[in-house]
Amino acid sequence: MTTPADVLAYHRRVLALFWKADIRDELLWHDSPDGIHFAANVSDVFAWGCADAEDITPDTITALEQAHADCLAVGAEEYTAELYAARQRGMRPQGAAYPDKPEAQALFDACGPERAVGLGNPRHPKRPTSEEQS
Repeated sequence: MTTPADVLAYHRRVLALFWKADIRDELLWHDSPDGIHFAANVSDVFAWGCADAEDITPDTITALEQAHADCLAVGAEEYTAELYAARQRGMRPQGAAYPDKPEAQALFDACGPERAVGLGNPRHPKRPTSEEQS
C-alpha cells in the first residue's frame, strides 16, 4: 500500500467483510505507530484451549474474501475466519471445531492432511451418517 487512499480501501474491505458475514466478534485489531493491524480470532480452532489469531494483511485480504465467498456458497458464512486461517496455515482445524455441514467440512478437508487425535485435538470431526445426509 502506497497511499492513504489504499490504506483506507484495505481497512474498508476488512471491516465490510466481517460486517457482511455477521462475524464482527471474530475480528481483532490493534493500533500501533505504523498503523492499524487486523487479525481473525481463531481461538480454540486449531488447538483445544488455545488463544490464537491469524493476521489479515493487504497481501492476504483477497484470500479472506475468497474464503468468505466459498463459505457463503455452501451456507456456512459463519466459518469465514476459520476457513481463511486454515487455508493460510495449510492445516485442518481440530475435530471439535469442525462444522457439522458436509459441504463446509469439504472446504476444511481441502486445507491439509487429516490430523491425529492427541494434545490440542481431542477428537476426530463428527461426520454425518448416511441417514443424516438424506
